Amino acid sequence: MLQRLYDSLQRRPSTRALKMLIVICIILLAISSSAVIYVLGLSNFPGTLEKTQLGFDGQYIQSCFSAMNEDDLSLFIVGNLVDYVFMVSYGGLLFGSALILSRQLRSGSTGEKLGYIVSVLGLIAACSDGLENVFLLSMAINPSNFPTWLGLPHSLFAYLKFSLMYISAGWVILTLGYLALRRKINTVLKVSAHQGCSLPQIHFTSQEHHEKSNARRVKE
Repeated sequence: MLQRLYDSLQRRPSTRALKMLIVICIILLAISSSAVIYVLGLSNFPGTLEKTQLGFDGQYIQSCFSAMNEDDLSLFIVGNLVDYVFMVSYGGLLFGSALILSRQLRSGSTGEKLGYIVSVLGLIAACSDGLENVFLLSMAINPSNFPTWLGLPHSLFAYLKFSLMYISAGWVILTLGYLALRRKINTVLKVSAHQGCSLPQIHFTSQEHHEKSNARRVKE
């Protein structure tokens, strides 16, 4: 199954398509993240990220909703719906970036295969984020009477999202650094090799000029 995944991702999508995907995702990421932050800020949601997403505490979320009026809750729901655009954006960005970088590694190497797995993890992170929001929105629609156990799967998917997101982003950053370093080393080696080959030629040319000068002096 994994081999089939490797073989598929080696060829598809094309590098050109991946580059277009990355550009589109970066644009959508900038727009959607700003929109989500703005709308959620208007909603006056009093909860913190740590306690809301990672607290496994439905009662805490319920207490936060109780402090909000209907307009605030409506804005909160809208903000979390717009958040789906943000999920698609970062999921596509991680997928495309990891895939392009993987193809620049040695074919058949462990790093290349690991990169293909990481590209899929970026998509799974976005899907986990989407499932997390499903539980959060189901709580927001019925803010005072929702089953508090919904906070458990909500936080579970939040932990999964953050874990996979950090793994994918970390791999992309490290691989970018590795490829940049490898490119620089190769450039230095090429320059050194070129200079090493040209030195004998320069030396030979100088020696030839010296011998010709001596020959002229002998004739004179």
